[in-house]
Amino acid sequence: MRESAARMRRTQYRAQKILEAAMALFCEKGIEETSIEEIAEKAGVGSATIYRYYETKARLAIQSGAAYWRKIAGKYLDVTEIKGYSDMTGREQLECIMDALVVIFEQERGFLKYLQEFEVFVRRYKIDMERLAEYEESIMSLKPRVTDALEKGQQDGTLSFEWSPNEVCYSLAHTAFGVMKRFAWNGSMLELDSQVELVLQVKIAVKLLIRGLAGEERDNVQNI
Repeated sequence: MRESAARMRRTQYRAQKILEAAMALFCEKGIEETSIEEIAEKAGVGSATIYRYYETKARLAIQSGAAYWRKIAGKYLDVTEIKGYSDMTGREQLECIMDALVVIFEQERGFLKYLQEFEVFVRRYKIDMERLAEYEESIMSLKPRVTDALEKGQQDGTLSFEWSPNEVCYSLAHTAFGVMKRFAWNGSMLELDSQVELVLQVKIAVKLLIRGLAGEERDNVQNI
């Protein structure tokens, strides 16, 4: 029994090392440009070992992405642990969440580049939705934080919108991450892209989204 438990721990440790090595290389080089051999070398295992755990490169890309989403959620988006969070207004809670997205942009540009390439990878190889279930589940774990803040904002009057919290949540996420992925991927490709610092552009976009949901149409964006 003890030997079996030790073997299971070794298996889990090796699988985690492979995921970490894969994500590090995917973020650095891109999915297409990273070989299984490079991942094996970085993880300290043989190529055959990787295929024993993850039958295809696509499977490895999906699971490493899902694992990193969980890491992102725990590191940046566990806003309920912020002191006084439960006493904040809905708008203040939403601001905490959106501010966390700015930090993600500052700290995790490699992962944002991965997200952009991952979408292309999925379409190119026609990976079906069933295979993406675990990846989607890891992303959806973030949703209750946003919808709770939106619902509270409607109730306390600090947010005002005509759509359901669910609809607004998806729209916020797609808009914010769309901007962040685009900037992370090729934000400085043209000279006009460098006219305003990328982080500032993300902050402005976030502020405008929140002000729109609060019904503030003519106020200037301040305290950015």
